[in-house]
Amino acid sequence: AIEYDTRMVREVLKRVEGTSSERKLKVIQGDAIKTRFPFFDVCVANVPYQISSALVFKLLSHRPMFRCAVMMFQEEFALRLTAR
Repeated sequence: AIEYDTRMVREVLKRVEGTSSERKLKVIQGDAIKTRFPFFDVCVANVPYQISSALVFKLLSHRPMFRCAVMMFQEEFALRLTAR
């Protein structure tokens, strides 16, 4: 996981503490656009409007390619993304 907000990083780590997911989850605190992505198989994201385009292009160029992405965008960006 990559998370910018230190409070959210602490919350995520607290929620998985003592579970089987604790050893499977690595949380990187930082800017998703500036951070080098490690290998991952699945992407789940609630993306801020300001970085939507940059993040989509970064994910499309990431190698090795991931298996699946479920992303939530603000309506304005989603309409731009699907426009013809």
